[in-house]
Amino acid sequence: MNLFTSPFNFARRELDLEEAEYAVFGVPFDSSETYRGGSREAPAAIREASREVEDYDFLEDFDLLSLKIADIGDVEVSFGDVKETKTRVKETVAEVLSRGAKPIILGGEHTISAFALEGFKKKPFFLSLDAHFDFREEYLGNRYSHACTLKRASEIAGKDNVLTVGVRSACREELDAVREEGIKFIPFGECYDVEMLVARLSKVLKGKKVYMSIDMDFFDPKDAKGVCNPEPPGIFFFDFILMLAFLGEIDLVALDITEVAPRYDSYTPILASKIIFKVLAKYHRLKKMI
Repeated sequence: MNLFTSPFNFARRELDLEEAEYAVFGVPFDSSETYRGGSREAPAAIREASREVEDYDFLEDFDLLSLKIADIGDVEVSFGDVKETKTRVKETVAEVLSRGAKPIILGGEHTISAFALEGFKKKPFFLSLDAHFDFREEYLGNRYSHACTLKRASEIAGKDNVLTVGVRSACREELDAVREEGIKFIPFGECYDVEMLVARLSKVLKGKKVYMSIDMDFFDPKDAKGVCNPEPPGIFFFDFILMLAFLGEIDLVALDITEVAPRYDSYTPILASKIIFKVLAKYHRLKKMI
C-alpha cells in the first residue's frame, strides 16, 4: 500500500467484494434525459464528495466505518445501445448478489433502476422516491426513457410490488394509467405529516425485501439544485431523515441514487453521498434496536 496516495474509491473504502456487505458501483448513463443532461458525470462527483464525509454520524450515534463497503468501479456502459447497457447492469447486480453483497448504485438517469431490478432472481419490492410518476409506456418512441422507469419496474417486479412517494408532476394520461393499474403512490401533498408518512410506509413495506430508489428530484430544488428535472416544491433533507424511520421495518436489499447533474450545482453530489450514508446508518441502527 502506498502511504502517500489513496485510490479514487467511494468513501476511501478499499475492501474487496468478497469481504463486503455493500458493493458500490456507478452507472454513468444518461442517454434519454429530456431536460438537463449530465447525470453520467454523477458517479465520479458522488465518489469525490463521499471521500470527505466524516465517519461518525452524530444524529444516528453510528460509526460509518463499521459498514463493510467495497467500490467495484463503474459499469462500462454502451451509450449507443440501451439493451446492451441494460444487460451489463443486470449482470453486474446479479454478480454482486451472488457474492452475498447488496448493491449501492450511483446513477446515471433513473432508467438504470429498472435495469438493476432485472438482476434479482426473486424480485424485491421497488420503492421509488421521485417527483415524477415516470409511468409512460414510451416517450419519444423510447420504452427505456427515464420517463418510463416506474412502468418498466412494475412490469419486472409486479404491479402490486411497487410504490412511488413524493409525486408532484405528471401528465393526465400517466395519472389515469396509474389509477387504472392499481399502482400504489403517495403524492407530495400527503408527505407533509412525516409521522403519518412513516406509518403509511411501515404498513405497506413491513417485512418486505426492498429495493430503495432515490431520484434526487424528490428533494426540494432549494436543497438539491443539481438535478436533471427539478420540480418545486419538495422534501427537505431533515424531513427525509425523520421519514427514514420506516427502515426498521424492512430488509433493505439495494439502494440507488439517480438524476444528479453535477454541472448545475456542486452541493447536490455532496447531499447524494450523505444520503447514502444516512440511509445505511439509520437502517443499521434501527435494526439493532429490534
